[in-house]
Amino acid sequence: MTPGSGDILLIKRMVRGVLTYLPPVERLIAKSTRGTDSARYCYSVWLRHLVMAHDSGLDSDPNTVAELGPGDSLGIGLAALLAGADHYVGLDICEYANLERNLSVFDELVALFHARTPIPGRAEFPLVEPEPPSYAFPRDILSEQRLARSLAPERVEAIRGALRGAPPAGVSITYRVPWFDANVVERDSADMVFSQAVLEHVDDLDGTYRALAAWIKPGGFASHEISFYSHELTREWNGHWAIPAPVWRVIRGRRPYLLNREPASTHVRKTRESGLSVVREFPVKVPSDIRRDQLAARFRDMTQDDLTTISLFLQATRPRA
Repeated sequence: MTPGSGDILLIKRMVRGVLTYLPPVERLIAKSTRGTDSARYCYSVWLRHLVMAHDSGLDSDPNTVAELGPGDSLGIGLAALLAGADHYVGLDICEYANLERNLSVFDELVALFHARTPIPGRAEFPLVEPEPPSYAFPRDILSEQRLARSLAPERVEAIRGALRGAPPAGVSITYRVPWFDANVVERDSADMVFSQAVLEHVDDLDGTYRALAAWIKPGGFASHEISFYSHELTREWNGHWAIPAPVWRVIRGRRPYLLNREPASTHVRKTRESGLSVVREFPVKVPSDIRRDQLAARFRDMTQDDLTTISLFLQATRPRA
């Protein structure tokens, strides 16, 4: 019997997993995450989180923001600073961001904010969620008065200086790599903790959700976009749920992360278990590309909702005492 295209793809993924045990290949895979090296992507993502926070009645002018998994640049955090935040903390497990890329993305972000550029939408970033109520520049949130302060020349230079490691001058940028300890961020210090297509890659979800909840101030909130598609590991968008555990271990190899394969309901449950109150669940659903009898043993009891959820935008608050 001739292997099908799905079988051939799976074999290729397994071979690549085995190759990660070779140091040169392992280093090459860890060089880039793709995405945040684009200023327009970073601008689009930050404004989506900001607009959705405002739409949910949450704080749309956070002073201290923390990001899990900034990736190739600190661009989304830089967008947060240009929109008015004074303190940004970026946390990753591998050091992807570098000064040259950060400065390039930053200069482009400054231009985008000065132009009051509309939020880049589906035509440019078809896979980016959440979809905001409007792609127009959010003038009701980012008023001219607010932007006059956040984009003042001396403040823009203070942000650039913070990127270069200058002493804080009203704004601060902290980049912690690797982070494996909740103590890298002060408890009760963040007005907002956010991530974009990151939590599906985290192995220790229990510890991570507890840490995120501890960092948030009472009254602060979390804002997470989580993706559940196979990230091109399989032909079917949800084919990763059909891969048996031994085969998955081969595909994973020595990568620092891949996919944890947890469905949407797991993230909602762990958010609540961390002590946060869920205020918004915004799932995107598409038909399943695999049959229920094709699911690996671990996922046999998956609900139909989980099986058809390709992404989830999740917001939660830390209750005030």
